[in-house]
Amino acid sequence: MQRLAAVCVQAPARTLETVRNGNQQVALDRPELISRETVQALEAELDHGASIAALRRFNDNLANLTAENWESKLRPVMHELAFNLESFNPAFTAVLLKVQMTIGMTDYVRRDIALKNLIQPLAGEYGMHNNEPQACTHRELFSAWYQDLMREPLESLLEANPRPANAVLLFEQMMRDIMQGCSSDRVEQATYAMGYNLAIEYMADYEKTWMLDAFRTLNEQVLAPQGRPLKEWVFLEVHAEGEAEHAAIGHDAVVTYVPAAHEPILRRAMLDHDRDFAAFYNTLADMLE
Repeated sequence: MQRLAAVCVQAPARTLETVRNGNQQVALDRPELISRETVQALEAELDHGASIAALRRFNDNLANLTAENWESKLRPVMHELAFNLESFNPAFTAVLLKVQMTIGMTDYVRRDIALKNLIQPLAGEYGMHNNEPQACTHRELFSAWYQDLMREPLESLLEANPRPANAVLLFEQMMRDIMQGCSSDRVEQATYAMGYNLAIEYMADYEKTWMLDAFRTLNEQVLAPQGRPLKEWVFLEVHAEGEAEHAAIGHDAVVTYVPAAHEPILRRAMLDHDRDFAAFYNTLADMLE
């Protein structure tokens, strides 16, 4: 799929809100925000996108690995997934930066609410949750899962090749898109970044839920009969349970910040990620065939 053509954005509709400043009333000029219904429609478009088909194909192949081939086929895929997991953290950080860079250009309260939402999934990657002691990072959970599954330390795999080609390509595509956006306008760049983030989190719900189901099938049909039942399920379960919440947080960030007139930018960003994420998972599916 080729990159969508440049999007021309009309001047945003604006609303006036009145606040009291001492004994005076001051009118604040703020753009009309995108509606929750519009964002839901954009998310629904992803339900029929390329990534959904790629994820289905990948997890079908994963669930159908055999006793003879599962280990040799899965090891290089796990290598790609280990890098891919960590690569989302700089992407999330870049999204935060793009929104923060609109200081003085967007409404203070709206920007603050958006950032408060956006930082939660990133903090969660490092085991940080509101009103709870810091838990294991997601990389620690992945490492424990990998060692239980493959009976070898993840560090050995990563030291042999710290930059698996397919995950590196997706990482470079994500960072290029988020950092460059679709224009030189900082507010439009922030909208693009938030749309990209929205697609990441929305797809992750499908990704991790289906992966958990596929590994349950593989465990029942192959691993357990071989006397190697999977014992470390925390990484898969945490993500399968938590990604829907992260998607909802990303959704809330968008509807509290993005101007209604930026819908085309939001859509473009979501489809850009859909394209690149689908290519990554189709390649992983090929590796499992």
